[in-house]
Formats: sequence, structure tokens, C-alpha cells
Amino acid sequence: MFSRLIPAALLLLSGFFCAQLRAQVDQLARPRRTQAVPASAETDSDQRYSQSADAEAKRLYKLGVQYGNAGLFEQAAEMFERAVKLKPDYGDAYLSLGHAYYDLRHWDLAVDTIQRGLTLKDDKESRTRLAHARRILEQDTTSREEVSPRTKREETNEFRKPASLPAAKTIEATAKSADDDELTKIYRVGPGDVLDVRLADDVPSQLFTVSAAGFLEHPDLSAPVPSAGLTVEEITARIEEDLKQRPAIKNPKASVAVQEYISHTILVSGLVHEPGTKSLKREGIPLYVVIADAQPLPEAGRVSVQRSTSNESFVIDLMETSGLKMLVRPGDVVAVTERPAQFFYMSGRVTSPGEKVFRPGLTLTQAIIAAGGVTKDAKKAQLARDNGRGFLTVKRYKLKEIDSGKVPDPPIQTGDRITIIK
Repeated sequence: MFSRLIPAALLLLSGFFCAQLRAQVDQLARPRRTQAVPASAETDSDQRYSQSADAEAKRLYKLGVQYGNAGLFEQAAEMFERAVKLKPDYGDAYLSLGHAYYDLRHWDLAVDTIQRGLTLKDDKESRTRLAHARRILEQDTTSREEVSPRTKREETNEFRKPASLPAAKTIEATAKSADDDELTKIYRVGPGDVLDVRLADDVPSQLFTVSAAGFLEHPDLSAPVPSAGLTVEEITARIEEDLKQRPAIKNPKASVAVQEYISHTILVSGLVHEPGTKSLKREGIPLYVVIADAQPLPEAGRVSVQRSTSNESFVIDLMETSGLKMLVRPGDVVAVTERPAQFFYMSGRVTSPGEKVFRPGLTLTQAIIAAGGVTKDAKKAQLARDNGRGFLTVKRYKLKEIDSGKVPDPPIQTGDRITIIK
């Protein structure tokens, strides 16, 4: 019996030692498993951050596309720049950023950015724009060297000047000094415009869309015609020059007309019945035409114009007819808002003195009526007005002379202080 118990005891002892050994292994293994958890959590966090950055980059890209379609290339470029910072391998965003620089005529930036984008994604239109931007850079470099050689650093710095620097203000000043009447009579073709082109009187006309790179690509011409920035008369002259080299076309007499105006857009928003993107058919349109087309709401009081080309803002009261004659240019953002509350002040011998709401066109007599009228012993009105330098200028009027028509009813201004005296 004892001999049979020995194997059983050995079996129990081996089981005990195995259990102990497993416990020791578990003890050693636990720290390693505990240390592995933070690494996994860090990986998950990185993945979540990457996904969030990708989503934000896509949102910014879509917003940039909307700005670009509206002709707001400065804003579009800003959105694309933010998108590629979040997602450096975003080919579409790089190419679109290059297109925005191209539309802004920042040729060196366009070349660098489109080249980068093409390494991430091939695109035919981008290759066309890249070639065109390179040609313009080469021509500009040659012409500048002929006049005054400069270093590469100076050229690069010139191209990179933002719109807010003095160079942009000089451009704006030049635009203001130009003949406004001429700007309302001409239209310079741009990418996306649809042209009706006829090569001869006996040849049917055809419709062609100006390419994103600014070319008119007609199959019967020897080469695409650069058209962006030209009038239809200038494009016609270029086509006729080409036709002179093509004897197959008899009696060439080209004609070009704009069928659809696409490239010149502005954005109208705010208190209007018809907000949204509007197409211009001239290089400049009076602001009052834009406002009338958008149909302002009754509460509309003033309009602001943001000019992206010069980074300037203009604010005009809708009652100021002279201000509404300013020209709106392609790329401008027009916002119609309420007129901020303005006041004048009544005191003295009136029924209801105090602060009163001002509106343009208000006269002294109307201001007195708004204050409930004068008392029986009131004879004169004393009008005090800020002269713009912090000093008050005072004028006095006899109420009888105004009532009889002997003296004109004077208009008042916001901030005027009116005191009715004996």
C-alpha cells in the first residue's frame, strides 16, 4: 500500500510546484502587461488626432472651393493653406492652393505649390497652369533683367508681398485714379467665361469655355489663344492674326462675344431679398446698381464693401447717394446691414426733452416736433454741433422766421444738441 501512495504523493507535489511556478510566471508577466497599456492608449490617441485633423482639413478644403467658385481667391488660398498644414499629403488641397495663387497672379508661389501637388496627384489642368505660370515667370524675369537686374531674393520677396502692404495700396490708388466711366464700359474675359466665336461670315459660330489656365482652345486655330485679361476685341485681333496663316479659311473675319459671364463675381449678403454670388458684366459696376438688384430689406441702413484685392473696407450709408456711386469690382464682398442707432439731444423749452433717435434728412422743425413741440414762451433755437476737432460751434435761429419761410429750415446732424430758449 505504501508503495502505491508514493506515486500519488509525488503527483500532488508536482502539481503544487507547477501551481507555484505558474503563479511566479504570472507575477513576472503582470508588469509587462501593465506597461503595454499606455503605449496602446497613446496609439489610439494618435489615431483619433489624425482622423480629426483629416476631417478638419477636408472641411477647410470644401470651404476653400466655395470661396474659389465665388471668385474670392485670397480667402480660398487661406483655407487651402490651413488644410495642407493639417494634412501634408493632401494632393487636392495642394493643387487647389496652387490654382488660387495662379488666379491671384502670384506666379512663383503657384509654380512651387502646383509642383508639390503634382507629386501627390496627377492633374491635367494643373500641368497646364504650371506651364503657363512658368512662361510668365520667365518673361517677367527677362524683362526685369533688361531694365534693372535684381537678385533672386528680391524677386521672391516682391511676389510674396501680402495685399495689406504698401504695394497693394499703390495698386488701389491707381485703380481709383483711373477713369471710372471706362471701367463701366469694358469687360476683360476670364477663366470660365463662355465665348461665342465665329471665324468667318459663312462659318457657323461655336461656343467655347475659356479654360482655367485662361486659354481659348479652338480646333481650327494653330494654337490655344491666351484670352484671360483681354477684351473680346483684343481676342478677335489675335484670332485674325492666326487665321492669316491658315489659307484653308477663305475671307477670315472673326467675331467674339461673351455668351455667359462667369469669371467676374461678387458676393452679396445681409439684409437683402436676393443674397448670393452675382456675376458682373463689366470691370466695374456702381454700388447702387448692385444694391437695387439685391433688393434691400426695409431695415437695411448701410452697406460695407470688402475689397480683397487691396484688403480695404468701405462703409456707406444707404442715404448717401454720392457714396453709392462707388464702383464694385470683381472679388468684392458686399454686406448690407442695419444702420447703427444715432441720436440728437433736445433741451430747454420743449415738452419732452432728452435723447432722440436721429434719421438722415431730419430738420430742426421736425426735431422739435419729435420732442413734443415747444412751450408758449419759446422763441429761439440754439444748435450746437461738434466741429470735428472736439469743439462746439453754435448757431441760433428764430423760430418765427423758420415758420414763416423767411429762413430755411436747417437740417440737423447726428449728435447735434438743440436748446430751445426764450
